[in-house]
Amino acid sequence: MVAIVPGSSLTPDLLADPKLSRLVTDGRGSLSFILGNSASRQRLLGENIHWDRILLAFEDGHAVGYAALKYRMRGPFALRIKPFVREFGWLSGTLRFAAFCLSEWREWRYPFLLYGLRVRKSARNHGIDSAMLQACSKLAATCGLAAVYLEVPLANDRARHLYLQNGFSLLRKRWVPWPPVRSMRRDVEAQP
Repeated sequence: MVAIVPGSSLTPDLLADPKLSRLVTDGRGSLSFILGNSASRQRLLGENIHWDRILLAFEDGHAVGYAALKYRMRGPFALRIKPFVREFGWLSGTLRFAAFCLSEWREWRYPFLLYGLRVRKSARNHGIDSAMLQACSKLAATCGLAAVYLEVPLANDRARHLYLQNGFSLLRKRWVPWPPVRSMRRDVEAQP
């Protein structure tokens, strides 16, 4: 049995579990040149998660996936320089923090962005990713927004196929080729 729940609905004890924050912070692997390896990402972002911007998928009581969201000028991570300086030193930490901020801020043009979606390999092909996409659309509609946007890496055919199967459509190619992603959009139905 799969349950999709907002991270903010979990107990503080469960949210303090490092396995749960690691699941979410591991998803920023595309920014490893800025954030470092999995352990670095956990130290940089693990204590700065906005759980109200995370949907978690549980299968048989175990967290197996998440969807991270950005909307209303807030994303899944608080931007804080101190962890970057502590992790990489003053100069490198400041430069990496600035690069991370630029990466984060360029996405604010979307009213409701699916910032990241990840399902553990052992739980794939169980419909969890589609259920999370449905939950994201429902949340966007509840917030009074008309669409969910996302950016998919050009090289990730599997993800693009998943999104197309779940009602997303490709948007025009961007003028700027970096990062190498394609924007997608899914209209949502208004919620009463």
